[in-house]
Order: sequence, then structure tokens, then C-alpha cells
Amino acid sequence: MTSPISSRALGFLITLSGLGFAVPAAAQSADDEVDGGVYVSVQAGVTSPTDEIFTGVQNPDVGSPGAAGAPAEVAVGYNEGFTGAVAIGYQFPSRFLGLFQPSLEVEYAYGEADVSEGSFNGGDQTFGGNIETNSFTINYQSDIRWSNNQVVVPFFGSGIGVTDVESNATYFPNNGIATAPTFAVTEGGTGFVYQTNAGLRFELTDTLSLQGRVRYQNVSGLDFERTFVGGGADIFNAELDGDYETVSFLGGVRLRF
Repeated sequence: MTSPISSRALGFLITLSGLGFAVPAAAQSADDEVDGGVYVSVQAGVTSPTDEIFTGVQNPDVGSPGAAGAPAEVAVGYNEGFTGAVAIGYQFPSRFLGLFQPSLEVEYAYGEADVSEGSFNGGDQTFGGNIETNSFTINYQSDIRWSNNQVVVPFFGSGIGVTDVESNATYFPNNGIATAPTFAVTEGGTGFVYQTNAGLRFELTDTLSLQGRVRYQNVSGLDFERTFVGGGADIFNAELDGDYETVSFLGGVRLRF
């Protein structure tokens, strides 16, 4: 199960991002200097998480249904959800190769999406719940500038950091008996995140611009828990390993000081 936009967007973004890091860090002459300085950006939009499979081995506590040593494979599908990001950065007042104007920034991003479907060990279950992410990254961004008076400015970049993932995927078997969640996939913890993005900025004034971008994120090294929650219980059943990835479309404003 894979998001219909993830594979196409991922190849495009990684290619652009690689070009940015391949640019030699050799500043051009003073004639190539452009405006720089500190900026703040605020964006919001839609995130489309890739459907994931979390895997582990059952090790149920007393009171939790399950067989010790049996597989625990939970496939989870997501709806599109909300994402937002705030960043503060510094744009260098110079260009590399006469074309690329770099920036460094720190960013906080939030995302959430509802669970739409899933299965446990390939079975027939009804799924619900949601997932939330809080990311903190350091990003490299590069404008593509062929004119100091450019109005439409393409940009691309990448970043690394950490993301806290909180899962609350619940489900129950479609056996005609259960009508409320009997199991949940919770936790997630903090994992390493890599992200890459590309977009366009529209310069309204010397300091204010509108921008839109597509962003790919991948969070690895996450640890989830499958717990038995039937009848109000909260009993451990299995540890699950998994990743979380998403493609987002964001729009917002940037203010340079």
C-alpha cells in the first residue's frame, strides 16, 4: 500500500536536492551579490502519509490475547491530513556559480492524519484512530536566481533532524462480536528524519513573499506497541518496528528582515 504521489514526488525532490549539495561553495564576485538576511516563514497545507507496515513478534502480558512468538504485522493506511511549519533562517547575500543563493534555517513542523484502513496479520478488521508528528530540523535551502529583480524564484533543499511520532491506530475484528476497538498501535517515539523539498516563491516586495512547495519526509527508527484495549484494558501485546513517510503540499508567506 503506497501513496499515489509518493514515488513520483520522491524521485523529483531527491534529484533537485542533490543538485543543491553538489554546488561548489565558492562565492562569486561582488557583482553577483543579492539581498540576504534573516527571515521567518509560516506555511500550512495537506500531508499524504504513505501506507505503512509495522512488524514485530507477539509477547503478550497476562490478560492480552495472543501467542508468544507469533508474528505481529499491522498494515495501516492513512487519509490525507493537515500539516504546518514555521522556520527561521538566514539567506546569504551571495550566489554560487552565479545562480544558486543558499540559506540555512531551523524549522518546526507539525502533521496529523486519520487512519483510514488496515489489517492485522492479513486479517479482516475495522481500523480507526490517527497519527501525529512533531519535527525539528536543520535545513539547507537554495534559491535559483538568474536576475536580482526576479519575481518568481524557484527553490529546493533538504534537511535532517528528529521527529516525535505519536500513533493511536485502533481496530477490532469483523467477526460480528466486537463493535469497539480491541487492539491499538500506540507510541512511536522519536526517530531520525530526512526531508527534501522544492517549490516556487513569489516576491511581492523586497521583504514579503508568497511561497508554495512540495515536501517529502521519512522518519526511521520508530518503536510502536500493540496493546489489547478491549473492555477498557491497556495490556501490552507486542513491540513493532516501522518507519513513517509522507509527501506534503504547503503554501504560506516569508518575511525577510
